[in-house]
Amino acid sequence: MSSSRRADAWSLLCEYTKTQPLRRHALAVEASMRALARRAGVADPDELETWGLVGLLHDFDYERWPTEADHVFRGMEILRARGWPEAVVKAVGAHAFYTGVPRETPMERAIVAADELTGFVGACALVRPSRSVVDLPPESVVKKMKDKAFARSVDREYIRRGAEEIGAPLPELVALVIRAQIPIADRLGLAGVPAPDLPDAPVPQEPPEPVAG
Repeated sequence: MSSSRRADAWSLLCEYTKTQPLRRHALAVEASMRALARRAGVADPDELETWGLVGLLHDFDYERWPTEADHVFRGMEILRARGWPEAVVKAVGAHAFYTGVPRETPMERAIVAADELTGFVGACALVRPSRSVVDLPPESVVKKMKDKAFARSVDREYIRRGAEEIGAPLPELVALVIRAQIPIADRLGLAGVPAPDLPDAPVPQEPPEPVAG
């Protein structure tokens, strides 16, 4: 998949998503998906890009069509009409249990693991004194999951099922998502300072992880 597809994905996201929090969520889930791809052993740059694009696009239709009757289904229709690969379309559809889209590939299972947990990690970071994800301990996130009054809009079942579907212990998955957010924490508003507005033009993805050795 051409790297220019990321610019196309960002343009599509911004066409349908005008609010900054939802754009930041898309950017955050993209980072989590790239981290999950690396965990799954994905080394091919085009495949790694595809995982990231699924994260970037998974909720692009939500602002305009937020109900279960429309959300994801409208997005899938738009993606197909614009020539996006079926692998991307199906993974976007698979991120919500109610769609009935089966999760048959590692990428389709990973978007469930990434979506709700990424948002929850951000919420946990914002209630810390530092208002930063950089010093957020994974065990604090796991503990917060038990507090039903905290971030009550986040479906804990998605988080638990996501960890199960990729075969990761929950603390390990939480730590991975936290690490994924740190390189772009400033753009997400998770670095202890207010986030700048994300422009319609594509923003950089997170820096590549250093190669050991």
